[in-house]
Amino acid sequence: MTRFTRITSLMMALMPLPVLAEVQLTLGPCVNVQAVQGSEQTASAGQVMTLADGTAQLVVECTTEISREEVLETSDAFVVRFDAADSELTLSAPDIDSRNEMDSFNQQGDWQLTDSQGEQVAFTADVLKKEGFQLVRDYARELAAYNRSGAAAAVTAPAATAGPAPLTNQEGLLLDSHVDPDQEMVSRMLRYWYLKADEQTRKEWDSWVDSSNR
Repeated sequence: MTRFTRITSLMMALMPLPVLAEVQLTLGPCVNVQAVQGSEQTASAGQVMTLADGTAQLVVECTTEISREEVLETSDAFVVRFDAADSELTLSAPDIDSRNEMDSFNQQGDWQLTDSQGEQVAFTADVLKKEGFQLVRDYARELAAYNRSGAAAAVTAPAATAGPAPLTNQEGLLLDSHVDPDQEMVSRMLRYWYLKADEQTRKEWDSWVDSSNR
């Protein structure tokens, strides 16, 4: 190895590695994510999500215990959209201890998005309204319809590429061609009831799952 090659190698080793541009989003107490960028993805309070730089669109809810009644109450689903790059953010909701406070939150949607310095970050929030009674919601389908409406927190969908028509079930819901439709529904129902369960029930459920996998 020549002296020039050794010096070049040393300089390259000392150069800082490039930092991947991304957004780290921490979910505050009670915050649950149901969809990210148009796809159903779930995350719970306290978790950290990695998002690509640019425009982010999430479907979020706040699930909290109403103190006097000791039951879990879940807010309306909200679409939250913001622009960020190479930053650490936190999405949180105010403390909610009563049904009146939950009703107020559903009306005002006073979410909070802050950076690592505690400074407010601009965002848009809007209720993702559901039609009629739905035991299990199809957030991906609802969000696609919401974005087509051009509502406050909507984003423009990327141009679709040519390909076979998507599969749908009898209710017209989009299906993943690689997933058994029955199992897809089971998965959604399990997720729904898990989020509705209290902490003790969740622990019992987690313990049962762990013992079943041994």
